[in-house]
Amino acid sequence: MKQLCIIGQDYSGTNIVPGSESSFTLEGVPLRFGIIETDDIGFDADASENADRVYFRVTAFSCNYRDRAFALRMKEPKFSKSYFVLGSDFVGEVIAVGRNVTRFKPGDRVIADGAYPSSGVEGVMPGIPTNQGSRELQILHQCKLIRIPDSMSDAVAGGFSIGGQTAYSMVRRLNLQPGDNVLVTGAKSNTSLYAISALQNYGVNTYAISRSQKHADKLKALGVDRLITVDPSQKGWSLSGDLAQCVMEIGGFDAMVDPFSDVYLAEIPNILAIGGRHITCGVVDQHSHLLGQEPIVDPVDASRLMGMVLARNISIIGNCLGQTSDLQDAIDDYAGGKLDVPVYAHLGVQETGRFFEKTYLDMDRFGKVVLDYNKDAATASGKMAALATA
Repeated sequence: MKQLCIIGQDYSGTNIVPGSESSFTLEGVPLRFGIIETDDIGFDADASENADRVYFRVTAFSCNYRDRAFALRMKEPKFSKSYFVLGSDFVGEVIAVGRNVTRFKPGDRVIADGAYPSSGVEGVMPGIPTNQGSRELQILHQCKLIRIPDSMSDAVAGGFSIGGQTAYSMVRRLNLQPGDNVLVTGAKSNTSLYAISALQNYGVNTYAISRSQKHADKLKALGVDRLITVDPSQKGWSLSGDLAQCVMEIGGFDAMVDPFSDVYLAEIPNILAIGGRHITCGVVDQHSHLLGQEPIVDPVDASRLMGMVLARNISIIGNCLGQTSDLQDAIDDYAGGKLDVPVYAHLGVQETGRFFEKTYLDMDRFGKVVLDYNKDAATASGKMAALATA
């Protein structure tokens, strides 16, 4: 089976798929990567330990911002002769199921269900099912998967779970009303793209902020009513320019969808209306500590922030992933034509170099970058049949 790996600089194994190995520099760290082939894992459908489990083959996958930290850890000398399998989102096809599995059957196409804070099944951990989503053959509890319709291509499904589940949870928890003015930060980030499209179904006015007007037409087609250029590294960014003018015109935003709390949180009292709601799902600086560097954003003055939050009756909501129903709603909206999912690149096994470059280095990226094991593999269907009868 194949898997996309960050490979230690001194790894000398002979199981790297020819033509898949390459290198690139991330945050100043040289990294080596490629597709590594290992023995297939088996699955006994009658075994008691597999009673509630599903055996499936990953067909396509993608990496998220969180994979950066996993990759950068490989710079440590203790990992120089090893490798780490990457991948957060995936889509796969069911090969076999355990005797108690009722949700799936062989041939079903599935993606990850990262339901949080509860998986829905006692004893099964909530959250993202695996940090190694590119592993071609996997076995997971049935509650960690969800079926997708045939209308969802592997190019879309391979990057769908985290963005769809998170954005739909965030939008749901804001309790939006028709006519609300909603601001989305980091407009071109993956989570923001899902949120912008989802907001079209709520009858709200959608504003977005970004460091440039690049892809303005695409963002407006996705659902942005007004794109505002902001440089949050500049002091006083929330009190001047087009953003300040917009806040004055509408009296502040009713709600704010923010994937990057460490960048935008300190200024929300200047942006939100009295009683406004701010929801956030992450931080930008997830790796400076791994590199021994100074934080890339200034720390928030919590005392000052909370004084203003209290005075303006602002709600700050933390959000990690979402419920199974959030992911199902995203899938249903996609199938019903009510959710647009931009895909920036759909690549094959021989394009791993482009995969990492477009995922982490391409400043023009708009949407997910997905690597598809079947894209250049004419024998994939034959292998699938062989596994099913093994």
